[in-house]
Amino acid sequence: MNSQSRSPILIIGAGISGLVTARLLTNRGIPNIVFEASNPDRSQGFAISLREWGYSSLLAALGDLPLSGLTRVVAPDRDLGGRGWIDQALRDNSTGDMLVAPDPATTHDIVYANRNALRAWITDSGEEELDVRYGHRLKDLWGDAGNMTVEFENGSKYDGSFVVAADGVHSTVRSKILPHVNPEVVPLVLYHGDFQISRQDFDRLIKPLSGSSNILGGVGDGFNTPLTVCKLTKTQAHMSWSYSRPVHGDDDPLYRPNATIEESKQIPQALLDELKLLNLASPWAHFLSPESVREHQVYNWIIRCVFMTRDDIAQGTEKGVVFIGDSWHAMPIFGGEGGNHAILDSIELANALADEENNLKQAVAAYYNGAWRRCQEAVKRSRQRFYLLHRPIAEWREMAKKMRSQ
Repeated sequence: MNSQSRSPILIIGAGISGLVTARLLTNRGIPNIVFEASNPDRSQGFAISLREWGYSSLLAALGDLPLSGLTRVVAPDRDLGGRGWIDQALRDNSTGDMLVAPDPATTHDIVYANRNALRAWITDSGEEELDVRYGHRLKDLWGDAGNMTVEFENGSKYDGSFVVAADGVHSTVRSKILPHVNPEVVPLVLYHGDFQISRQDFDRLIKPLSGSSNILGGVGDGFNTPLTVCKLTKTQAHMSWSYSRPVHGDDDPLYRPNATIEESKQIPQALLDELKLLNLASPWAHFLSPESVREHQVYNWIIRCVFMTRDDIAQGTEKGVVFIGDSWHAMPIFGGEGGNHAILDSIELANALADEENNLKQAVAAYYNGAWRRCQEAVKRSRQRFYLLHRPIAEWREMAKKMRSQ
């Protein structure tokens, strides 16, 4: 079948997975349309850790593009010639002492990438412009493989051959066709704050410990406090902090799984009281003090996981839908894998669709056969990694002592 005469693939969601899928299909001449609920000027300023197996696969799929071309555009420290490097080290946030210092010669390379910049880079990585239609919030969808219709709240309708659900953990597509699959809230506390400081203050307070790394990792007694570079220039540093720990009992005032979006933007007094009691060294003490936090943009992240059975995905396929990224395997951010698996999903799905242009169901089956085990194991690993990263400080110090003695 001539790809130009075939009904387009309808991609719901213009996040990283949706855009990678669209870019790869477009580069192969397979018609597609991306629909995004938000406006074109939406911001996702936080960054993503691209692991070597994730960015290498992406660069290869886009035509063996050079890594330097990616980092030059997406690295938070790109204005200073940086490449988004992360040293993967962890320090005791009560002393500043090094606890875990991976050997650069043996660790896998990680590129820290600004999400806004990464989305723009993916969009531009091809000769033909992507067809992305913003302001399209999904209302409903119906049909079956080869004959799908999507309807949006703005009244528009589109026909296509298949629907790609790239609309994240709260997937509207999934809620319409698999309403029994609901995200599971992970019992952990996570607050995130954004702030800006002068480059002079960055060099004085953070760089002595972070060096050229874009993350200064800090661990305490069952809690974590990483400081992260979002954008670094000659004059300014846009930074963020995170405070995370397991839930403490049934009445933990900082665990608010049912908080609304507006409530999640409010700074609870219990958070300020808890931060005040932490025995933090500089620079964590400076930026996570109650006085500083009151001046920051703070958000309470509710971490959710999504698990789908093989029967679920088979049912979705019959209804003309294939899932990628967080829509079917959302995982805690602490594993640093979620975005990378979303990228691999996009690559493997695009490959399958290109190989089986005349049999969409067979293409989707081939995609799931490759992605299923990879993704389900990653979800389990990410949950386990959270508790390993939030172990008692005595265990961290004992680990550091053993590593020094080797």
